[in-house]
Amino acid sequence: MIQLGVSLYPEQESIRQIEDYLRLANSYGFTKVFTSLFSVEGSKEEIISYFKGLTSIAHKYDMKVYGDCNARFFMEMGAAPDDLSLFKEMGLDVLRLDLMFNDERDVQIVNNKEGLGVQLNASLVPAVKKIIEMGGDKERIIGSYNFYPLRNTGAGSEDVYEANRFFREEGIKTQIFISSLVKGSHGPWPVSDGLPTIEEDRDLPVGLQLRHVLALGCDEAIFGNAFASEEELKEIADTMKQIYVYGEDRPFYFPGIRSQIPIGDIERIPLTIELAEGVSDVEKEILFDFTKHNSSEYTHIIIRSRWGRFDYRPIPIEPRECDREYFEEGDVVIINGNVPRYKGEVHIVRKRIRNDGNMNYVGKIKEEEMFLLDYLKYMVNFGFIPE
Repeated sequence: MIQLGVSLYPEQESIRQIEDYLRLANSYGFTKVFTSLFSVEGSKEEIISYFKGLTSIAHKYDMKVYGDCNARFFMEMGAAPDDLSLFKEMGLDVLRLDLMFNDERDVQIVNNKEGLGVQLNASLVPAVKKIIEMGGDKERIIGSYNFYPLRNTGAGSEDVYEANRFFREEGIKTQIFISSLVKGSHGPWPVSDGLPTIEEDRDLPVGLQLRHVLALGCDEAIFGNAFASEEELKEIADTMKQIYVYGEDRPFYFPGIRSQIPIGDIERIPLTIELAEGVSDVEKEILFDFTKHNSSEYTHIIIRSRWGRFDYRPIPIEPRECDREYFEEGDVVIINGNVPRYKGEVHIVRKRIRNDGNMNYVGKIKEEEMFLLDYLKYMVNFGFIPE
């Protein structure tokens, strides 16, 4: 299950604000806290004391703390690659290296005796590979993408998707930043224009941002800026309920297909559909209550969810008239009773197809979510949310 988190910038926030925010975020299922270690001023003792207080608050709400550390802070605090005890004393669970040393010191940090997890820059795949090849313990590593306060400087989806393929193959989790849309929400610098990793997510609703990073294969999603509103926290929690569902088994699923049908606890990509007029109750049930939609092997013309034809075999799906000569990209149709063998299948159109009367038009994927269709590869689970 994708994990959720928030960010704190202590030099700009009071302890009271921090505790109120963490209490609220945790009530909506958030379990991670990202914070900047090098933005708090003071002596070494004062900085350690401050973060001991902050981490104790986070731990009170069962939230793990990720501390972002740059090389300058590392040196000024007297830390050494083979001695991370001061970070342990602060109460950190994970240390994030803003920039790596690019030598054996990185391996020492990853393999630290204090038992801290270590975040490495997920965009620098060759550097992470080198650390692993030099003996860095993969089980200690988390890939962490940067955030981008300045508009038009963020990462592209394809770059993240490709990097995530490497981390998945290595069994390493990745963390990425999404952005609150609250006006005036802040990051570590005096720029307030969102704080995402992916540029195209900067202005999207937060629930859609979450679905996007899920589709890209990320394991943790962190609000980069503070403070996200309660409405946004709730939107994320509601989206999680759409992503994680349960698919019931059926006695008539024979062994040849049982391994392909999503059964049990399911992670899926939810898609918002604008319903057509006249959609029947059975068709609505297939769209919204049937949880076993996943993509068949070829998706260049249609994205085909086949399994409804088993569950709805005995249930009539009457043909409905539709005056369209063609169905266009993003249209959603259900095979009707004119073709009994395939009745109940749901198809999402990718390229224009002719309306042959065997499909009932049930709606269209919301325009701003059309890009999610690119991620519905073979055996990827998906579902529908009513507009």
